[in-house]
Amino acid sequence: MTGTICQSCGARAARRYRLVSFGKSGLPGGEREFPLCARCARAERKWLKAAPEPAEGLTREELIAKLDRFFASSGVFDICRRCHEQGTGCCPPTCRVMGAKGCDSNNRYGKTVFCAAFVCGALLNAISECDAEAARALKWVKTELGVAEFRIYEMITRVPAEARDPVRPLSLPRRYPYPAGLPAGLEDGARIREKLSALTPEVLEIRRRWRELERQEINDEPGKSEVE
Repeated sequence: MTGTICQSCGARAARRYRLVSFGKSGLPGGEREFPLCARCARAERKWLKAAPEPAEGLTREELIAKLDRFFASSGVFDICRRCHEQGTGCCPPTCRVMGAKGCDSNNRYGKTVFCAAFVCGALLNAISECDAEAARALKWVKTELGVAEFRIYEMITRVPAEARDPVRPLSLPRRYPYPAGLPAGLEDGARIREKLSALTPEVLEIRRRWRELERQEINDEPGKSEVE
């Protein structure tokens, strides 16, 4: 962003950076933006990395692992796999974490908190029928915690550079709060597996209908067709 002045040294050609902070579990956090040149951004990251690490919360890897365990034990991954097999998966096909049958959490690129918490509306509604608290927790993780990593998500899913969020993350959070008051919610996915499995045909049918509507909208646009 040539012409933007770095707030630290006054140099031009600064970029916008975002630093996200989190409140206590269940509460919204805050965001700050800084215009910084590349040199000052590196110095700021180094300073942040040297700061004492918060004592509370989960590391990024711990949070993603918890979400993955919930998805695996509850049967969410099985539903997502079947959704991809029928051609209605919602994950971008360009994503580096995508395998032939959907998300591959063992991929060397790993996940972001955003995609680890992402559940489509059809599946989220089904989870809500089985456990409303778990569904609320997933919504909170995605909307409150995922925002810190959205640009990383865009990079992993190979969004074209010109279409990405122009604000870059200054630093990823050192710790992430975890939804409190959920003794069973995201800790024991197995307890909703049977009920969620019974809702699988409904979820897959909704996804099929949504895909048909998407195709129809594309075909209805002047000068466009699904072939494009």
